[in-house]
Amino acid sequence: MSMQKRIIWSRINHIVGYVFYTFIVAYFIWSIVNIADRGKASYVGLDKLNATGVAFNIIALIFEVVGFFFALYFAIQLIDGVLRVGEVPYDLSKVSGKTKVTVIVPIHNVQSFVLEETLIGFKEQSYKNFDLWVADDSKDEELRAACKEVSEKHNFTYYYEANENFKSGMLNLVIPKTDGELLAFFDVDHIPKPDILEKFVAIMEQYPEFAFIQAKFGFRNVTNLLHVWEAMSLMQTFCSSNARRELGTVLYCGSSVVFRREYAYPIPEGQMTEDFDQSVQIIKAGKKGYFLDEVGAMSLVPETISHQISQLFRWFTGQSGALYDHGWSLFKGVVKRKIRFRQAIDIVFSSMLVVAATSFYFLGIIYSVLYFAKIPLVRAWFLGQLWLIVILSLTFIIYFATISATTLYSMKSATFPLKLYHVPFFLTFGSLTAPFFLIPAFKGLVGKNKLIPGKTQWNKKVPIYRNATIFSVIGLFFLYLAVDSILQQLCGNFDLGFCYYTDPYINYFFILFGMIGLTLTFSLPFMLFASKIFKPRIYEEKHIYH
Repeated sequence: MSMQKRIIWSRINHIVGYVFYTFIVAYFIWSIVNIADRGKASYVGLDKLNATGVAFNIIALIFEVVGFFFALYFAIQLIDGVLRVGEVPYDLSKVSGKTKVTVIVPIHNVQSFVLEETLIGFKEQSYKNFDLWVADDSKDEELRAACKEVSEKHNFTYYYEANENFKSGMLNLVIPKTDGELLAFFDVDHIPKPDILEKFVAIMEQYPEFAFIQAKFGFRNVTNLLHVWEAMSLMQTFCSSNARRELGTVLYCGSSVVFRREYAYPIPEGQMTEDFDQSVQIIKAGKKGYFLDEVGAMSLVPETISHQISQLFRWFTGQSGALYDHGWSLFKGVVKRKIRFRQAIDIVFSSMLVVAATSFYFLGIIYSVLYFAKIPLVRAWFLGQLWLIVILSLTFIIYFATISATTLYSMKSATFPLKLYHVPFFLTFGSLTAPFFLIPAFKGLVGKNKLIPGKTQWNKKVPIYRNATIFSVIGLFFLYLAVDSILQQLCGNFDLGFCYYTDPYINYFFILFGMIGLTLTFSLPFMLFASKIFKPRIYEEKHIYH
């Protein structure tokens, strides 16, 4: 598809999005007016809302609208990502060969064979003007000795120094010792493609406006359905990065990236997601990065469900914590016209995405209060509580667009062998693990996103069985509510002797109660199954949590 056609389809995508935005804003205003009117006077056949009823209706409405807005924003962004908007051409034949690249591979308690695979990948680079530093802060002397031997075997610089400030601290120790004009960071398990450094240099030389270039990475150990879920989740990140090129809000993803030296140092320390924080700082400084929608390296996805939950726990805490750390400065940046309003909105969206996705459960809590307190659910006129079905249906359509875009992008990316039958498993795994991210998402929002030397673990081992048990018990409660709500639905047609609601439309709660109940109830069985079936094959478990 030509760039012109991509732009046209992108505009259509945005127009459809604006129609949905207009609808939900109208629904919100209309509902607020109706809630206020219902609180002022009684209508024939309907109870007057007291102050508590008005308050809970408004809170529930806000959760509905916010969740809808975020889902729509993400769907529009992913569709733009599939269209690859903002892509720039580059010419490898014009690479001067004079630009020196310093590659840094930070390691901590890693097995030497994993490191060696990556170093061999760098030995095969088509671009030769680079040096490579293995930056080690491992406490295990045996592992250090093995990694040093492997580094020297391939004629790369091995550097060890004690460090308590995690990955960013190690990078900050090494960067001043290097002299490359460009600094590239790769994780130890990311085997680079032979031409990635050459591509990095080509774009940096031909587009001086970019502060950094983030490449996507493929996955070389996708051997089961758990890995498919993990890989598709990252594909969503890469797909949205395509769309962020137009806004100038491309985010650094921690690996397979190259920086101009002046924007690489210092790396933010003490943050759970130093890459996200550094991206925000660069954007606030009026600079931007570029997303290279080509595979820069082949990486390993976490091999166990506990490792994946642990990794995402840190990511999501840091991600939402970025709003706590940068929210006020973003507002000031917009006021002072240092950054564009759309850029600030996109950063807020990126920070709040997991919070918005998990707000589904908080909406269920609000609805359960309405249900038990016999408070009518008041919404826009004419359809009454049928709006609950309308909003949920529209949200389903938006999620369908999101999954379709993710699937299409994943299949075109050739980063792992995706099959269409994998998609239902992706949705199922995502739904059953979503409750685990309630805690990290809201921890970050209140500033609990800091890495404290000697106290905080890089990837904290999450008590998945304890948490899953709690979720399953809560899920059973919501299933009870769903059944009870269905029985009350029957009261509208039959005298069953136990009908206790005066609002004739109260019964549609069972839809949301049932969805929440199913995802929560099966949380524990899923974790038990996943832990037993998906075992580590490459990593030793003791090297995962540190």
